[in-house]
Amino acid sequence: MIETSEAIRTARGLIGTAYSELDCINLIKKVIRTAPGGDKRYTTAGTNELWNSFDSAPKYRHLIWRQAGISGAKPGMLAFMGVGTGDVNHTGMVTERGTVIHSSKSRGGVVETALTEKAGWNGLGVHRMIGVGYSEGGKAEVSESEKIFGNAAVNITSGYLNIREGASTKSKVIARAANGARVNIIREAGGTGWVFGALASGEAGYMSSEYLVEDAPPESGDQGETGDPGEQTTTTLRRSDGVYITLGGAWALAED
Repeated sequence: MIETSEAIRTARGLIGTAYSELDCINLIKKVIRTAPGGDKRYTTAGTNELWNSFDSAPKYRHLIWRQAGISGAKPGMLAFMGVGTGDVNHTGMVTERGTVIHSSKSRGGVVETALTEKAGWNGLGVHRMIGVGYSEGGKAEVSESEKIFGNAAVNITSGYLNIREGASTKSKVIARAANGARVNIIREAGGTGWVFGALASGEAGYMSSEYLVEDAPPESGDQGETGDPGEQTTTTLRRSDGVYITLGGAWALAED
């Protein structure tokens, strides 16, 4: 996950780059590939695919939130043009100055301009790789109903934590997280006891904050609360998709 200030700093460092070298979607890809905390292998086909990915299965989503209109824009969000036309054709990064950094063909390259509807901006999205809502000083600039928490870990004694489409146990389950799975918390759902967050594997949705802790996942071999090493030893494994799985007892890897 890229911190908001790092994403904006990286984008600003590209201002002046010619459009022939870096168009709008490749600007976003370059930020994600080169900013601290990013993914050098990240790719997406185009702006339209980026916007429409929100409708895909969780693991294929680039955007974990989106809206038509630019009301409530926060630093680190992506701004879009063409929303509602069937051809979302331009994107850029929202900054703490109320501007957007984007690569403009008519202006010849990467520029920073005002984020206004008059200029054609009419949509917002949150990318799963970019943190949202922080100023350059690192302080969150969000309302009380949308606090941004950062990283957390699932803390359950058995089973899985359900990830849902809405902030209710009646909402559809779209993914499940094992104990110790890392979660990037995007916002709190208005003091309801639910938060909206994304797993390392890309799935995003609402989950009960009762089963999340700020601490990192337990180290391999941590003991249970009773402190009896003979009965409460656990082993935590990390899968390639970033999900942590905790097994009862002491385990070791064996070669074939």
